[in-house]
Amino acid sequence: MKRNHRMPGANTAAMARPRSARRGFTLVELLVVIAIIGVLVALLLPAIQSAREAARRTDCINRLRQTLLASLNYESANKKVVSHGDIYLRDGQIAGALSSQARLMPYMENKAVHDLVDQDTHWRSPRNRVALETPLPFLRCPSGKEVELTYINGRDTGNQEENALRCHYMGNMGARPGPREDGSSSGCNPPGGGRGGGTWPYPASTYYQDACVDPPTTSSGGVAINGVIFPLSNLRLGAISDGTSNTIMYGEISWDVGPQEPWIVGSTSMNQDNPVGGSRGFVQNAKNMRYAINGKRPIEEDGTPTLNPPVPALTDISFGSYHPGGTHFGMCDGSARFVQEEADVDGVLKPMASRSSGDIPNE
Repeated sequence: MKRNHRMPGANTAAMARPRSARRGFTLVELLVVIAIIGVLVALLLPAIQSAREAARRTDCINRLRQTLLASLNYESANKKVVSHGDIYLRDGQIAGALSSQARLMPYMENKAVHDLVDQDTHWRSPRNRVALETPLPFLRCPSGKEVELTYINGRDTGNQEENALRCHYMGNMGARPGPREDGSSSGCNPPGGGRGGGTWPYPASTYYQDACVDPPTTSSGGVAINGVIFPLSNLRLGAISDGTSNTIMYGEISWDVGPQEPWIVGSTSMNQDNPVGGSRGFVQNAKNMRYAINGKRPIEEDGTPTLNPPVPALTDISFGSYHPGGTHFGMCDGSARFVQEEADVDGVLKPMASRSSGDIPNE
């Protein structure tokens, strides 16, 4: 029997194609594949970004609901809605001036912050220094900037720095403008005509405020007291006759509105002769409802001072966000909703901001 003896690899060599006959990609085919991949990426990227924003928006509204729950827990325990920026004397020393957000710390479902704030001292006290310098993620919307320009005791020092100490869920002091609580005619002159409250027309005749400086000069702009979260409030939920589901308690301001004070600050006024009067001085972390959502802020997109008059006062900055098309509001019944930036100021936003004007929002 004859056997065929082959050299190792001989069959492989015989079967191998000539080098010049191998099939590969041409440059044109490679460019087409790259172009197709580029188109697919371009189509997928907006969808990915939209999905991420949807997740951030869901997280944002859940954080707002946490603040609302704490405020309802506070009201249940103290038989009144949490106040904001109240200044008082304790043992001869000025105390308080804390934000409503700081007052809510013991009522948050977060043991780590339960005793973070010393409720019996001023926010400037060394006993509240740790709290002043502690960022609280649950008070910030994830769609906002990670760090923002923030005043650190700006009234006394003017110091600013980039940090994450600001709060994005601010108290609703009420609709503005309207008549002063004391009946004086100084500031925010009424347009004339109408019923009730002097010459202010309805419903503005019910939009009472402690002060109304327009345009702002040495004031922060005035404090509306027809809402829910404002200095020296002393309100029960029963005082919200327009309905707790129709009235804003906290609103989102997570867009860039220029330097603000940290979350613990309610008032930056220091009035040695009348500390209680300073409660409604320079108010931080609570705003009036006056302009459209994403409508007015004191700076432009590039951070320069706004050239679009009227320049809003500190307390008149618009509620707003980086969510596409609107911002979140938390209501007095604990619910939260997204409101479109096209919402009418007089027909929707101001009625939502006032607690007992009988002006139900036209939603």
